[in-house]
Amino acid sequence: MRSYPNLPAKSLIVGIMLLAFGSSPLVSADQSSETTKHPLPLEELSTFSEVYYHVKSHYVEEVDDQVLIKAAIRGMVSSLDNHSKFLDSSDLRHFQADNSGEYAGIGLGFVDHPLGIKINSVIKNSPAERQNLKEGMIITKINGIDIAQISLDDAYKLMRGKKASQVKLRVFESGHSENHTDHILTREIIYLPSVSSDLLPDNTGYLAIYQFTKKSPLEFVEALGEMSANQPIQKLIIDLRDNPGGTLESSIEIADFFVDSGILLTSSGRTSEANETFAASKITPYKDLKLVVMMNEHSASSSEILAAALQDHNKAIILGSTSYGKGSIQSIYFLQRESGLKITTAKYYSPNGHEIQDVGITPDVKFRTNHLINNQDTNVLDDLEILQAFELISKR
Repeated sequence: MRSYPNLPAKSLIVGIMLLAFGSSPLVSADQSSETTKHPLPLEELSTFSEVYYHVKSHYVEEVDDQVLIKAAIRGMVSSLDNHSKFLDSSDLRHFQADNSGEYAGIGLGFVDHPLGIKINSVIKNSPAERQNLKEGMIITKINGIDIAQISLDDAYKLMRGKKASQVKLRVFESGHSENHTDHILTREIIYLPSVSSDLLPDNTGYLAIYQFTKKSPLEFVEALGEMSANQPIQKLIIDLRDNPGGTLESSIEIADFFVDSGILLTSSGRTSEANETFAASKITPYKDLKLVVMMNEHSASSSEILAAALQDHNKAIILGSTSYGKGSIQSIYFLQRESGLKITTAKYYSPNGHEIQDVGITPDVKFRTNHLINNQDTNVLDDLEILQAFELISKR
């Protein structure tokens, strides 16, 4: 077992920093300049070095140096706010996959279950569909690991991996826990569409955005084109319910489809890069469409950016409940060892200067569906909140 003698605090701190970043850390000129402006607080770090020494010397079990250092980094960053996070190599890959709209996996969506996880969606033409996995089935093991006690996030990490690699699942039919089958699936690139659409009566389109990815603006345009193939739609319902956000630039680009002038968003932070004004262009192919935007308490971040821009420019009626209220921007900084840092660098404001952080977007009309009955020959309108949106837009 390694011992840690009573070294001077500064010596031990330097040793710990070398453990964290390697014996020859790569520091750019810009980073060196920033370090000069923000020198390490050695006096405060001396307490950290003492704690580190006692953990290494006296904890009941030996703990790996890298584990301790990563835990310290995670704690430092997570203490800032709920949205800042240190990303190890696995976390960073998943983050990039979510924003790009594609990842290497097997094409399953799932929710928590007492026995493990329950499949709640299967992507078409995916390895999971080809193995005849279906909604409602229960997965209890991934690569031999009993997943009943692990988090959903950890289950997602086990499902994903490198393209052409394999994953083994133990699967039970729902309600028949005594019979199981084992499936070996080969991971491949899975494309995650971020929008879905349906054509409603009265030249009305319905378009749901599940998350804003880099491909969302193109998918948005393609969906509108398909709905207008036979006859141009005149009204559009944009459903942002349960949309947690995603790529900021994509929400601004979609807002720009409808707003022909003025500000779409402003951001404010400590650095010059964090202070930006996003203005509308004059290319607005859909500025004449009548709009209703649906939101709920789980609509956040980029969803709120789009809704706020359309609301402040009087382009849409916002229907639903007050949104989540995530009005901050996170930036990604790539670190050594294929890791990353996601930290809040700015707050953003609506075109009229309204703060969104911890406030949310207030709807123009609230959900009220008790009296509604779907008399239309369209299954989409069986969702009474969508039916309320359809009746509201029909009056515009």
